[in-house]
Amino acid sequence: MNQVDPIRDIHEIQAMYKVLRSKSERDYLLFKFAIHTGVKLSELLNLCVSDVQGHDQDIKHFWLEAHAPNIHIRLPETLRNELTQFIENEQLETDQLLFQSNRTLKGLSRQQAYRIIHAAAEDIGMLHIGLTTLRKTFAYHAYQSGISISIIQKYLGHQTTYETMKFIGISTKKCKTTIALNL
Repeated sequence: MNQVDPIRDIHEIQAMYKVLRSKSERDYLLFKFAIHTGVKLSELLNLCVSDVQGHDQDIKHFWLEAHAPNIHIRLPETLRNELTQFIENEQLETDQLLFQSNRTLKGLSRQQAYRIIHAAAEDIGMLHIGLTTLRKTFAYHAYQSGISISIIQKYLGHQTTYETMKFIGISTKKCKTTIALNL
């Protein structure tokens, strides 16, 4: 089994957005939602409209993982607006899957999701991209933005911080922490 990497370069993420959006709004939002939330693939492919909408039918401001209830992921306003527009344009009901097959109106399979992400990556010349790339990209950029590795570990459901560092491709040799107290 080949190892996949997170997408580290913001320009490559933007290129993926462009390629995916040119093919399908659904594919673009599948990718964007995944890298902004770090949601597990099995959950992503089974998301219903009601999972992202609040009681007022607006898109929720935060994403919550059941196994990490104290960690809230804020959804960017642009993503919330895009999801609202997508749901309206596709005339999706609350009980329908958010990312469904256009042909069968059932959930996307893992294979379909892989083909979507892999084909877009190939179009822009990216290697070592698969479905786990989505979760790894979320975790990598969370870490780069200053989120503690222990928080990311808890959110991902990993047993150790070492496992999380390895998952996102950060060498423990390159990690330095300096604490300078002046009490």
